[in-house]
Amino acid sequence: MKEVDANVKELIDVFRFLLKYKALFRGSGIEFAGLREYVQGEDDASRIEWKASLRSNRFYVKQFEEERNLDIYILVDTSSSMLFGTQEKLKSEYSAVVAGTLAYAAIESGDNVGFGMFSKDINISLAPSGDISQYYIILKNLVDPRFYGGLCNLEGALSYVLNSIGEKTALFIISDFIGIGDKWKNNFKAVSGKLDGVFGIMIRDITDSHLPEGVGNIRLSDSFSENNVLMVDMDRLKKDYEKEALKQELGIQKEFINVGAGFVKVYTNEPFAKPLVEYLQLTQEY
Repeated sequence: MKEVDANVKELIDVFRFLLKYKALFRGSGIEFAGLREYVQGEDDASRIEWKASLRSNRFYVKQFEEERNLDIYILVDTSSSMLFGTQEKLKSEYSAVVAGTLAYAAIESGDNVGFGMFSKDINISLAPSGDISQYYIILKNLVDPRFYGGLCNLEGALSYVLNSIGEKTALFIISDFIGIGDKWKNNFKAVSGKLDGVFGIMIRDITDSHLPEGVGNIRLSDSFSENNVLMVDMDRLKKDYEKEALKQELGIQKEFINVGAGFVKVYTNEPFAKPLVEYLQLTQEY
């Protein structure tokens, strides 16, 4: 837990800037939401709404939708495929740092943060809270081995979100999106239509996408039968493997793009801030 906390604190300065939800979630917009009283020293005087202020003898400024606090819900995949890794961190460990950073930055920004972990079922769910203690509760759960392992039931997790989380919520889904099948797509569309924003973070080990170079042929056998021997051409398998891996990754990304949700892919051997910055730069071009 202390190691995850230390890794989070190293990233938090970047996330204080990047976690402006109007940038991450295109759908949040900046629509006019009403008036609120002017706070000297905090509000820009140029934003004072003079007509309303003169009528009431008090200063008011326009409040836009982006200024209202959102509930943030972080949904983390803890299935067996997340326990794999060939780099310094397993995918599960990398995801814990990402989830912790999102939670800490959101609470510091004044937002309430909810949190869920899922594999075959929802393993744990925390109602949104803006207290800093919520961050430490989240970290405690992220490092608890009891919540890891099993199948990945994204369909069921999204059904839970759909029925349990309020509309005024921005959802982060952290997963490798491996072994999820196709049944999740309908629930995903429903969740995307209900919530203020959805953002997918695909965590991949490099070998999820690319097999090592120069392996050559390998020989596989059944340990219970010497007669059952299979020779595998790894160079040929590498091409087929990487083709299918890319197809699957792009398919997931397409589902997010089709509903207007945000999406980034990050490998466990690179800093998480890099693909997020690239995503923000790309969206600002449109």
